[in-house]
Amino acid sequence: MTKKILIAEDDEDIVGLLRLYLEKDGYEIISVDNGEDAFKIVKSKQISLAILDIMMPKMNGIDACLKIREERQMPIIMLSATS
Repeated sequence: MTKKILIAEDDEDIVGLLRLYLEKDGYEIISVDNGEDAFKIVKSKQISLAILDIMMPKMNGIDACLKIREERQMPIIMLSATS
C-alpha cells in the first residue's frame, strides 16, 4: 500500500517541488491550499504524514495542526517562510 502524504500549502511552486521529490520516492501526494481542507482530508483519508504551511487562507497551519491532533496522532512537518 502506497503511503499518502498531505501537503497543505498555498504556493503552487512549493507544492510542485515537494510533489516532484516525494512522488519520485513512491509516495502518493494529496495537496490542498488551505488548513480547513487539510483537516477534512485527514478526517476522511488514511494519511501517513502532513506537511503544513503556517500561513494559509481559511485556517492557518498552526490551527490546522491543533485540530488534526484532536483527531489523530500522526507526523506533521510545519513549513514557514516567516522569520
